[in-house]
Amino acid sequence: MPQKAKISHRGFTLIEVIAVLIIIAVIAVVAVSRSVDYSAEVYSGADALKAHLRYAQIMAMNSNPSSGAAVWGISGTVSSYWLFQGTNPAAAATYIRLPEDETFLNSDRTINLTAKKIKLADNFTIYFDNRGIPYSAYTSKTVNTPLAVALTINIQPLDAATPSVAITITPQTGYIP
Repeated sequence: MPQKAKISHRGFTLIEVIAVLIIIAVIAVVAVSRSVDYSAEVYSGADALKAHLRYAQIMAMNSNPSSGAAVWGISGTVSSYWLFQGTNPAAAATYIRLPEDETFLNSDRTINLTAKKIKLADNFTIYFDNRGIPYSAYTSKTVNTPLAVALTINIQPLDAATPSVAITITPQTGYIP
């Protein structure tokens, strides 16, 4: 009588394969959750600053030039920015509350960028007159400096691991793409 061939029962069972897949999935979830991407904060912060710049321009265009308060602007430091009316952006009395979520507003009516997990690359000040024209300096109706070249404001994440987003203000028109 011929010998029967031995059948090999080597290999992985379905349970073993599923267990390995579950372990791989758990490791992948942990790895992805630890690599936080702050690009969403940077883009939303840039969009908010663009909206606030447009707001300042519109407020200037809607103001009465004969009242003397036709100049509006936004000034910013690395960690905050604020809307002001008039020619003195450093005077806290000229700060106007921006339309913003309460969690990002400081008590002095400035926007807290650290709470948004972003920062500005450099300080900036931009003025808008009643025609919406941007200025880099503005002291009176006769002594002012129109924006000569496009002003670029860079917004970065606090950790600086992701790239920054640039906001550009066009001279003469104040267009913000």
